[in-house]
Amino acid sequence: MDNLLADADLCVKCGLCLPHCPTYQKTGDENESPRGRIALIQAFAGGQLEPSTKLTDHIDNCLLCHACERACPAVVPYGRLIDNFRSRTYSKHKSSMALSLVKKLADGSISQAAIRPSLRFYQHSGWQKTARWLKLPKLLQLQPLERLLPPLTSPAIELAASYPATSKSVKGNVGLFTGCLGALLDQQTITAAISVLTAVGYNVHLPSTQTCCGALAQHDGDQLSAGQLMATNSNAFAIDDLTAIISLASGCGSQLQAYKDPQFADKVLDISDFLIRHADLSERLKPLPISIRLHTPCSLKNIMRSDAAVARLLAKIPDLTIRPLASTQACCGSAGSYMLEHPKMASLLLDDVLDSALTEPADYLISSNIGCALHIGAGLRERGTNLTVLHPVVLIARQLISAEDGTEK
Repeated sequence: MDNLLADADLCVKCGLCLPHCPTYQKTGDENESPRGRIALIQAFAGGQLEPSTKLTDHIDNCLLCHACERACPAVVPYGRLIDNFRSRTYSKHKSSMALSLVKKLADGSISQAAIRPSLRFYQHSGWQKTARWLKLPKLLQLQPLERLLPPLTSPAIELAASYPATSKSVKGNVGLFTGCLGALLDQQTITAAISVLTAVGYNVHLPSTQTCCGALAQHDGDQLSAGQLMATNSNAFAIDDLTAIISLASGCGSQLQAYKDPQFADKVLDISDFLIRHADLSERLKPLPISIRLHTPCSLKNIMRSDAAVARLLAKIPDLTIRPLASTQACCGSAGSYMLEHPKMASLLLDDVLDSALTEPADYLISSNIGCALHIGAGLRERGTNLTVLHPVVLIARQLISAEDGTEK
């Protein structure tokens, strides 16, 4: 409790965070602002406020987008403050049906090997249309989760434990963190990453014992589960001579970089950042005369601080027109489990992103975080547009030319 109070006392209540807070911008309520939430936590830690539903609701409404933390002149560790408060009140917290299911999928309590074929059958057999017509997802309290399902057009690919470099010279070894939902719902990004990394000279290792990064558990206040997942991943990637541990989702990457084991955390890089630092893609990418809209996840911008790498990487594709969303664009509302627990606010924030994204025609919308991609993709489908959301490495893989024979990779 003393640590909680010490972090809260760093806030001088200057209010410079207010314009950066998505929930405050929507509600105008100081209790829904960073300094308002900090004041509530101060009162709780100091014994002036007892735990209550009203108190925890205001704190739980935070997206943990970290925009306020980036803007704060006093460098208040806001994310740590919120996580610590939630861990203090975790015993009184009840997760939604959707979040409980996702956590079981994430930590391996439910086998993903059985889930993906079931989801493909659900989509392709007509059951999904029937279930939605009968409003079964809503009746089962699973609508916020069910709407996120992307079209699963191909069977799951069984990934190997390692892939050797395909270039003439081998630069080193990297570990690839696939993520729990990424492995289930976005295998094309994983296979694209393997294709690009091996082509530029790296042996790629995918430890079979890797698991969820722990962000869902930690931000839910379940510090015990988060710590167990951290230990499992640290052991899984204890491989000699790894140049980097590469993350494909910035939400996972930001969590991995915060691990207590520096031998693990210091090696974590987002894949776009890694490719900019360690790969020479000059004259190795086919021209692509199309237009894309570029979405920057909060975790990439405000925590990992490597958002510039994505635009630099995509700019290496000749003839590609890149149109980023406005730099003032707030959080899309995904925020890990937020879109499951707070669908109304998540939908309001998503509408702003979609309105911005659809102001100009584009062939793809690019995002570096699977949570954002699923949330935005669902919103686009609900609006009846066929704009597809892709990870940047998928475009790179599609345009990559093999250095050995000059053919498309």
